[in-house]
Amino acid sequence: MRVLSVDLGTANTVAVLSDHGVVDVDGGPTMPSSVYLDEDGALLVGREAERRSRQDPSRYEANPKRHIDKATIKLGEQNLPVNDALAAIYARVMEAVTPLLQGAQLDEIRLTHPAEWGPSRRNKLLSSARLAGMTGELVPVPEAIAVASLGGGRPLAVYDFGADTFDVSMLDSEHRILADGSLSDVGGLDIDQALLEHIGRMVSHKDPAGWQRLLRPVTVDDHRARLGLREELRLAKEDLSELPQVEVMMPEPFEKVVITRAELEALIRPSLIRSAEVLISTVRKAGVTPEHVYLVGGSCRMPLVAQVIAEKVGIVPTSPDHPETIVASGAQVVDRAMITLKPEDDKPKFVEPPTVVTAPVSPAVTGPHPVNPNVSGPNPVVSGSFPVNPNVSGQYSASGTYPVTAPYSVNPSVSGSYPMNFPQQQAPKKDNKKVLIGVGAAVLVLAGVIGAAFAFSGPDLPSADECKDDTSQDGQGFTKCLRQLAGHVPDGGGCEKADSAQITGMEEIKGTVVSCTIRDGYSVQYILTDSVTGAENNADAIAKSFQTDRVEADWTGNGLEGGYRAATSSGTGVLVFTAKGRPMFGILTKNAEENADELKPDEMADFFEKSVQPGE
Repeated sequence: MRVLSVDLGTANTVAVLSDHGVVDVDGGPTMPSSVYLDEDGALLVGREAERRSRQDPSRYEANPKRHIDKATIKLGEQNLPVNDALAAIYARVMEAVTPLLQGAQLDEIRLTHPAEWGPSRRNKLLSSARLAGMTGELVPVPEAIAVASLGGGRPLAVYDFGADTFDVSMLDSEHRILADGSLSDVGGLDIDQALLEHIGRMVSHKDPAGWQRLLRPVTVDDHRARLGLREELRLAKEDLSELPQVEVMMPEPFEKVVITRAELEALIRPSLIRSAEVLISTVRKAGVTPEHVYLVGGSCRMPLVAQVIAEKVGIVPTSPDHPETIVASGAQVVDRAMITLKPEDDKPKFVEPPTVVTAPVSPAVTGPHPVNPNVSGPNPVVSGSFPVNPNVSGQYSASGTYPVTAPYSVNPSVSGSYPMNFPQQQAPKKDNKKVLIGVGAAVLVLAGVIGAAFAFSGPDLPSADECKDDTSQDGQGFTKCLRQLAGHVPDGGGCEKADSAQITGMEEIKGTVVSCTIRDGYSVQYILTDSVTGAENNADAIAKSFQTDRVEADWTGNGLEGGYRAATSSGTGVLVFTAKGRPMFGILTKNAEENADELKPDEMADFFEKSVQPGE
């Protein structure tokens, strides 16, 4: 029987063909799971997408799987259906597999997915595979069951340290999933981000403006420099698994940086300890002690991963030679009779609200999977043209074109069971988004009291000592120091003094506080505290609550200099900014009522620089 198993991961995609082994899809055993929408409507994937991303980063998405709960991804000016992005990746796999079949047909195509995925997400993979021209029987396989199939008939835990998230599953001796757990803010991409921030602390002071351009590229050259640095950090992370230290080549004007394994381990140890705690709570919830802990994902190559598990769990984990390909390889040998699927969808993992879809998709786990009725006939991969979603112009291709159809569906039921009869002993789960969402929902006092404003120029700028001593306030509540930080913002009115900075989920921030409403849903609070350290500590507390991707950069203006940090989550944006050597800071927030999932940290940063940052 000819079986193809495909592991479409967040960072990379791997395919394994029976009687052949791992398929060379894109110049190696792993292909980047990235897409790029060309100006002519062609959808490029893999390494070609990465190369083209340097031309126009707005048309590039490195990790489309992260958007599984969305209906579309914005690439350039187009809203591309997520199904089409995933279909392009599957179609590229089929281009590599078709010559190996020598005219034969596949009997089964096994599509791996996280064990916690319910029917909605699974069916998005199934419909995407059909759009890619995959014919024959489609079989969804939970990643944990695929890995367990290589471990014999023993109870075991699968510790999956992926690019975007950490997942753990506990399985019994018959490979049934008894319990699972996850951390949405722990993954290989988070390690890369931690390294970037670490380097920033080392070099950004030498050229704050240059570092800001590197973090938030505008020109093609800026973007190329950022991509180059990101690649350097990824390679450094991998090399530190074998070497005690590595050199990171930096783009101009920065000099190369040396990073040690000890520095990397200090950055990631807290996250690994949290992952071990989730592993322990999952085992307790299952009520079964694992004989083995299998490590999955490229980040598991770091020696500290196995060390922390051994210390905290008391089991020396099993490290495969090729953790990136183990899921696809295991899917090849899965006993289909042992596959159990989760029957209900959890709260969307990456974005809220969940995708609303309408057209029917087959619920089959066994038996042939029929073609979407909106697509006529089986769709070949390498050549031919296909219907295009009327909401998206152009056709998408890497080598040839891929089908794009209109709406996709949620399968209301899938056969199989997900055992839930285990002891409920899970430790309390940390809500990783609570603080950030609370910060974004800060209660801002909105009023239109226009008062006298101080004019600042040249020698009239207040000193740091004057900031501490001057408590006199104008009609809007600003001291001279706060007015210097606010710049032109109070000129439009809408500012009023407040008793404290009200930040949901955090203690009240005391001091001299002025709240201003700006426009387009943006509000800003300016806070003068009793010391520079107090201002920095308060700003750090807010920034540390960010559990999502962030933007960090320096700023200057109005005789001041400082830095800002921005993040967004579920349509709520927060940017906290400080002034160097001054006992004050500000909090910019936005609540996006429409297109909430499109609000990005870059948008917050752009608004700050154009409308809030004090000018010269």
